[in-house]
Amino acid sequence: MPVSSQQERITPTNPATTSEQSPPLLPSQQEFHQYLRLLTQSAVRTVIEAVMREELDALIGAAWGESTPKRKGYRNGTYTRDLVTSSGRLADIKVRRRSGGAIPYPGV
Repeated sequence: MPVSSQQERITPTNPATTSEQSPPLLPSQQEFHQYLRLLTQSAVRTVIEAVMREELDALIGAAWGESTPKRKGYRNGTYTRDLVTSSGRLADIKVRRRSGGAIPYPGV
């Protein structure tokens, strides 16, 4: 099949689209600070819940779903609490419950 030596351009050549692009829209300073506050609150919530989960694992003596002879209690669901931090109010933080033998908290 013969190939034509003159090929048509498939892509448009509009010089205005390549040289004059509008700058990206940036959020206002207030929107940016609000976004940072939400990120900070999310990070603080994640860390607090992870630390409480690890402390409960240490108190019980077993990870979630683990069966060991050294187990000192059991998990018994969660309840929620609010916490006020310097980055704002954190609502409904999950606090894990435990049941079982009386285990004093460290320093008690």
